[in-house]
Amino acid sequence: MKTNIFDSIGISIDIIVLVLIVLVLLQFIWILIIISKYHKLNKRISKFTSGKDAANLEEILIKRFSEIRQIVKNEKEQNKDIDMINDKFLTTFCKIGLVKYDAFREMSGKLSFSLALLTENHDGIIITSMHSREGCFTYCKEVENEESYYILSEEERLALNVAIGREGAKEAAREREERKPEISY
Repeated sequence: MKTNIFDSIGISIDIIVLVLIVLVLLQFIWILIIISKYHKLNKRISKFTSGKDAANLEEILIKRFSEIRQIVKNEKEQNKDIDMINDKFLTTFCKIGLVKYDAFREMSGKLSFSLALLTENHDGIIITSMHSREGCFTYCKEVENEESYYILSEEERLALNVAIGREGAKEAAREREERKPEISY
């Protein structure tokens, strides 16, 4: 009598056949799931490529990629322009401080002023105009790194501090402008 390998290990052929049937059923279910997903995907692709522009889909994609390349090129040019503007910004007056006051006791109306015009690096000029009965006198003092080689008046120093943005400088300038003139007879 022939002995079967499975008999020698103690496994019945019926169990093996059942296991193989279950595996075939699982594979069949798996194939059905794959076919279902394939049909769904196929419907989506046909819907995507159908219609009046279906033939031009490749042309549309090429056009869009060309537009994207142009956008990237424009962005690089804009970044160069922004860098150039930033370089110029360092040398333009962007900080301003103004203090109006009465330079002389016989004059009122706050016609005199000190105007500080500074760059981002706190370099620039202070223009002072003093108005009197005899005329108007205008002075200009150079400022480098928040300092001037010339002696600054109280109003010029205040205008410089307002331009720099020192704490309390704007309030001090407002108080100075609101002060009543001290006229003596």
